[in-house]
Amino acid sequence: MLRWLDHLEHPEALPTLPRRLLAVAMIGVAIAYSVLIGTILARGNARLGFMLLLLPLLPIAISFASRYFATLVLILPLMALMLRMANIPVGNASEMPISMVITLGLGGMWLVSMLTRRRWEVIPTPFNRALLAFIAVCIFSMPWGILWADPILNWRIMGNFRVTQTGSLLSLLALMWVPFMVARFIDRPWQIWFYLWSFIIAGTMMTVTQVFAINQTFLSDQGLWSLWFTVPLAGLVIVYPHTPWYGRLLGAALLGWHLHLVVIKNSLWVSGWLPTLAGLFALIFLHSRKLFVILLIIAIPYAVIGPGRNYLEKVTADNIEEGSSGRLEIWERNLGIVREHWLFGTGPAGYAPYNMTYFPWDARSTHNNYFDILAQFGVVGFGLWLWFMGASLWYGWRTVEIAPPGLLRTVAIVATAGWAAALLSMVFGDWVLPFVYNQGIVGFRYAVYSWIFLGLLVVVRQMADQQSVSTSEAPAREV
Repeated sequence: MLRWLDHLEHPEALPTLPRRLLAVAMIGVAIAYSVLIGTILARGNARLGFMLLLLPLLPIAISFASRYFATLVLILPLMALMLRMANIPVGNASEMPISMVITLGLGGMWLVSMLTRRRWEVIPTPFNRALLAFIAVCIFSMPWGILWADPILNWRIMGNFRVTQTGSLLSLLALMWVPFMVARFIDRPWQIWFYLWSFIIAGTMMTVTQVFAINQTFLSDQGLWSLWFTVPLAGLVIVYPHTPWYGRLLGAALLGWHLHLVVIKNSLWVSGWLPTLAGLFALIFLHSRKLFVILLIIAIPYAVIGPGRNYLEKVTADNIEEGSSGRLEIWERNLGIVREHWLFGTGPAGYAPYNMTYFPWDARSTHNNYFDILAQFGVVGFGLWLWFMGASLWYGWRTVEIAPPGLLRTVAIVATAGWAAALLSMVFGDWVLPFVYNQGIVGFRYAVYSWIFLGLLVVVRQMADQQSVSTSEAPAREV
């Protein structure tokens, strides 16, 4: 057997006849495989045919990913920001963004590696247990929702719901695994700079294309893109101590131009500009309490009795006219579903069949991530999410306090302020954990922005702790 295996590795060592038989067998397998793929494609099953077509490339892809693992984690923001149309069809009229495919592949490889080596490499943080427990509930809620589903649900109207539900679960799992990977494999200051400038440069391009109404198909200017462009840019303009005066001036001008776009021109999209302003206020508060008080002294009179009052009244009237007040009725319906499935919920995307069955004339998603979490993962999942929120915000607060001035403190403030604003945005939309029947699976592309910065917050904390230890040990070494 060993001799035969050696011949397979070195076919030139085989006698002439076995070598010819091996060649014929390989050609036969290739022909049969091609015929199989052609038959499947001819029958209209493009998804299965495409998967079989890529199957021989899987070992090559795994080898490449294992060799350049850290590099793929590094360029994850670029894939999410600038590969808008790079999607893979997965059936049921759904597509999976390439950034999600690569994230799932990297996450799976890393998890298998840790299990086989029996070595847990996830960087410890106070929110790890809450997030891992929430992930476990997300997975468990799927069979739970199937087991306890109402018997009269109209499954036919949902199409291939299980495919969509599985895609939704994979999207959520990939998002929540991102901060663990970023925290583990980003460990150099230049890599942090690469992340920051990826968002600033891409955000500048998005701003330009939107202001001048330029049609483009490669930038993911959706979700919280404004928040994650504005807050890093403001961090370099306001917080970072080594930005030159002309850099601050240019950055401030770009910031004002962008805010005019999202706050004035796109005023109807409250879930777009409100988190952006909240992130700016949070950044200034974390950076300087005095500056924050001055900002409030200016902003409150402007919003209550100044020109800002007319703006807010117009925005409120426009949103009511558009139908935003109808969300109260949607939330009430959602709570009705929760009352019957309160423990572990209805599973990923699980409340959609209930809406389609019981309210087919107005079967809308909640447009509120907190109600989504409650309906999909029940009281248990909702409680774990609140625990995770509190622990992550406290972790950010403490990181800002201990981070030394410069890059680390700037990024700590940017990540904490942005993450707090992202959690606020969940009240107005599903920008953090996208609901598959609202954002689609492709919502991963722009939902991942927030999770990337949560991972970056852990990176900053690790570097700050290392610097603190090095500083405390320096006198001892001299002695």
